[in-house]
Amino acid sequence: MPAVFTGKKIMAVSCVFSVLLLASCSEDGPIKGNNSNSTAVVLDAKQLETELQEFAESMPEAKVFGDKALRSSIPAAQDWMENIEVNPSKCGVTFAAPIAEQLENATMGAIEYPGGYLTVALFKDEEVLKEQWQAKSEESSGCSRYTVKSGDESRAYHLAKQPVDTQAALNESYVVTSSDGSTTEQQLIVRSANSNVLIGLQEKRKSGTAAEQVSSATVAVQTLLGQLNR
Repeated sequence: MPAVFTGKKIMAVSCVFSVLLLASCSEDGPIKGNNSNSTAVVLDAKQLETELQEFAESMPEAKVFGDKALRSSIPAAQDWMENIEVNPSKCGVTFAAPIAEQLENATMGAIEYPGGYLTVALFKDEEVLKEQWQAKSEESSGCSRYTVKSGDESRAYHLAKQPVDTQAALNESYVVTSSDGSTTEQQLIVRSANSNVLIGLQEKRKSGTAAEQVSSATVAVQTLLGQLNR
């Protein structure tokens, strides 16, 4: 298993951290979700990595990255994110504190598979997760459209909210369309939070409708959540 990410991987991993930091939320206000009485999931880094390895057994070409591997990539990811220009600035990652500090009280893991990532963060205090979710939802009002500039390159982004429902207390999903004027890319993002668990899925748009892909992604998120809560 690779211990660090290099080259183009840094941009991809930066997006992974963006998901865990609840960046680039949809344009709506606070997200409504189901009520949940689930207890907190308590796993150390090794235990979480083992759970992800088990989950990834049925995923062809999947690679699992544990907490240590992700944290070793934080400096490069933060450097990349701090050197891009996001307009409006509130639509980017909030750097009121460094990434490492913002995720200090969470145990992380990720699964990389062809075309996407599935990420997990277990927060020591579930209230911290709830507060971060609420804060980013409020801060990101008006972020349905924004631009990102890196060096001489600039891409315009549009976020289209998608209906999503899982057994988690908080859910959100959207299709992100980005364009540099000559090429266009689309990505699906699904995030669910329940108790102290945050699960994020990001993958390239596939053929078929967005609703079909959201449904498939929701099954993956729900299955992983159920495995972590067993």
